[in-house]
Amino acid sequence: MRILHFCLQNNDSADVTSKYLSALLSLMAHEAEVRLITNGNNYQKQAEEFKPDLVHIHDCWNRTSALMAKWAHGQNIPVVVSPHGKMDPWCVDHNYLNEKLPKLLLFQHEMICNADAIIVEGEIEQRSMQELSWNNKVQARHPWNKRIELIRNSIVSNEITNEEMVRQTLRLYRKVIDSNAWMLMTKDTREAEDILLMVGVAHHENDIHLDERQHSLVEALTNEEWRRLLIHADEENVLNLVEKAISRLHLNAPDINIATISRFAPRLPKARQPLEREKLLDSTLTTKFKHLRDDYGNCPELTICRMIANTAYEMQKATLSRKHLTEIYELFRYEEFDEDKLARMLKDAGLYDYTLTLQQTLASMLMLTEGFMPLLSTK
Repeated sequence: MRILHFCLQNNDSADVTSKYLSALLSLMAHEAEVRLITNGNNYQKQAEEFKPDLVHIHDCWNRTSALMAKWAHGQNIPVVVSPHGKMDPWCVDHNYLNEKLPKLLLFQHEMICNADAIIVEGEIEQRSMQELSWNNKVQARHPWNKRIELIRNSIVSNEITNEEMVRQTLRLYRKVIDSNAWMLMTKDTREAEDILLMVGVAHHENDIHLDERQHSLVEALTNEEWRRLLIHADEENVLNLVEKAISRLHLNAPDINIATISRFAPRLPKARQPLEREKLLDSTLTTKFKHLRDDYGNCPELTICRMIANTAYEMQKATLSRKHLTEIYELFRYEEFDEDKLARMLKDAGLYDYTLTLQQTLASMLMLTEGFMPLLSTK
């Protein structure tokens, strides 16, 4: 694990934050590769050279720190922020109108909201972060960031040792990394997941046709790549399909119990229930589907139209899962229906163009071939 610490605060050796960083880095170096940046000059170049797995920012109210956080997320690197009490009400209120409010609007609010975790050092700071709002007269309806973790500072608290503080911080880093599996997956790992889904969703083993490159890709996955792939598969509700593919391909995958891995709840969790077949989720399409039922009856093609409409609805809500896409794949690949009739119904429902896009997604993700695509772009 490569951890980049970023702190532009006072570097006086008597400063509490400096003592905290000294203790943290000296002990953490035994467990991970660490580097500290204290100068805003060429900080991005220094970060690029180090290639961190995670950036830990020890600062607030500094535009350079906010830019560092933004750079890290742009590079798909998780960010942890330690405000060190600088987001407490008395700090926020000090020179609020002339300094803090402009900085909140320009960068500080975004930095806190987008952080992959916030470390607080005591219950008072924890409560302050949970109740943070634009001013002390307006109670926040929900925290700016729900990923708030309490890890006491051993420099100011006798309730924790330096060693335990470092252990808890490293555990949090691992939790943050495991909570960003998709973001941290390489292009090859993402393609490997697609291959495994194609193998797992196949109804018959003779439907599976992998070339040498595809075999090599899934066989070359490291333990860390497997960990991220399996975590993401669990988030997308396709872990059972990936495990089925592992068995079918006789892969030497590590034995990882996903249920025991500590993770933050996804900010945009995917729907866990199967794609709705009987109920239309988008009420704006009710009239169109009533006409479809009147014109065509309760036929299999109507069910497929309804499921396609429901994928569009879930996609709009950002809750569409890979499990839902495999369900549509199975419809197209294995169920019998009248393609011409389905095409007419999709046009009547205003879903034809969307279905063309959906087909291409399934072709890219699950290698759906033209022979199983119900629509042709020339229709």
